[in-house]
Amino acid sequence: NLWRVTSEEKRAQERLLQDKYNDIRRAAEVHRQVRRYAQKVIKPGMSMIEICELVENGTRALIEANGLEAGIAFPTGCSLNYVAAHYTPNTGDKTVLQYGDVMKLDFGTHVNGHIVDCAFTVAFDPQFDQLLAAVKDATNTGIREAGIDVRLSDIGAAIEEVMESYEVTIGGKTYQGFMEENRFP
Repeated sequence: NLWRVTSEEKRAQERLLQDKYNDIRRAAEVHRQVRRYAQKVIKPGMSMIEICELVENGTRALIEANGLEAGIAFPTGCSLNYVAAHYTPNTGDKTVLQYGDVMKLDFGTHVNGHIVDCAFTVAFDPQFDQLLAAVKDATNTGIREAGIDVRLSDIGAAIEEVMESYEVTIGGKTYQGFMEENRFP
């Protein structure tokens, strides 16, 4: 049997991976702390640059940034409204977060090249509460459906079913389901 491995060999393999696990745990803990802080502090009136600097400076401080060994995994994305993802403000960008905006914030941390990445949505206007609940439900459904030998198309179908089951009212207009072909303006 080519797959036979003794218990001692398994323990040795596990010991070899401990440093990797600890790196990922460290990156994840810093990410969690920065995310929670950002969710408490971000308010309408802040510029996109201020928000990105808040997240990136918090990450650098907590992870004890050290070049390629630990730090920010990629530029922070803070996409507003119709921009789905990956927008990062350039120097001089005067865009300011407004009460009626929906902002997607995406940032990552890394330790020794092991990246922890997560995005979350910020909205202050209660008209977006239904939208945020739908997205959270769909995300949790995708996580629940994921597993060994599960097709991505099956996970996507489950997520789509959840998103299509929601009805949201934005700006006085009601949207039944809101996948690609039925996005709100």
